[in-house]
Amino acid sequence: MAETKIADIIVPEVFGPYIMERSLNQSKFFDSGIMVKSPQLSQYLGGGGKTFNIPFWQDLSGATDIPSETVAIDVNKIDTEKMIARRQIREKAWGANSLASALAGSNAFDAIAARVTGFWGKALDTLAIYTVRGVIANNVDADSSDLVVDISSSTGTVVSTNKITAPKTIEAVMKQGDMFDEITGIALHSAVYATLVENDLIDYVKDSQSSMSIPTYMGLRVIVSDNLPKLTGVGSEYKYHSYLFKKGALAYGANMGPILPVEIGRDATKGAGIDILYTRRQFAIHPLGFSWVMASDTGITPSDANLYHEDSWDRVYDIKNTGVVALISNG
Repeated sequence: MAETKIADIIVPEVFGPYIMERSLNQSKFFDSGIMVKSPQLSQYLGGGGKTFNIPFWQDLSGATDIPSETVAIDVNKIDTEKMIARRQIREKAWGANSLASALAGSNAFDAIAARVTGFWGKALDTLAIYTVRGVIANNVDADSSDLVVDISSSTGTVVSTNKITAPKTIEAVMKQGDMFDEITGIALHSAVYATLVENDLIDYVKDSQSSMSIPTYMGLRVIVSDNLPKLTGVGSEYKYHSYLFKKGALAYGANMGPILPVEIGRDATKGAGIDILYTRRQFAIHPLGFSWVMASDTGITPSDANLYHEDSWDRVYDIKNTGVVALISNG
């Protein structure tokens, strides 16, 4: 019986858009509404340049005036500012050997698609986390941690007050002042999630679209990911970052332009030959209220380390209009 090859079941022109759309559905951040599609970013990605300016109107401010019969009212202006977003390009390839289990099935296209879209969905979530980590690092470095509540131990001895609690979560939410009610989700490392489960602080609600139960904490949609920062603390303890989000805290745009999202290749130099599936993504993940300002930005695309470096981002929104707050704990 002839062997089924990747090229026999995948048409790149069909498969490319299919995996790009499906991978968003596999993203926990997109599914929760924390990351949303931005047609504006997608449009910018269709042109040239590494960065894109996103202008916005600043909020109106000041007290109201008292009318006068003799003195003219002051006429105030509305100011503009801009955010700067960064183009990213990532790729991944697989050989037929690593997809052997997929090729063995009768529904090979769906099997491969599930693996590839699942991979890219997780990859987008990881890059979103790196981006938020960079924003928070900049906040600590440049803005006196005014978007951070840090309850981690400074002595190496961890007690209950160094672990996540409802009062400290409220303190973090209130970093947004009277905009606190816009916080809708929280992303946690599994070690922090375990603390909430142990303290019976997790509730479950039914998804309106399916029979799946969604974990919530204090009414916030919970996302659990071990890609959240787990950093070396004092002694042998770890410091975990938890991020609280507003809806739409992350804007996402994608446009492949001249880049081929999917290609099929074959390496005939090894054994009987290896079928290769190449996948690529061109996109932008941009945090609400911040600008990309990396000084030595000479690469084709930012590295993971670039994304979470404190010097790569700068806040341009008022604190209450930004989309993320951090709670740092020992679990």
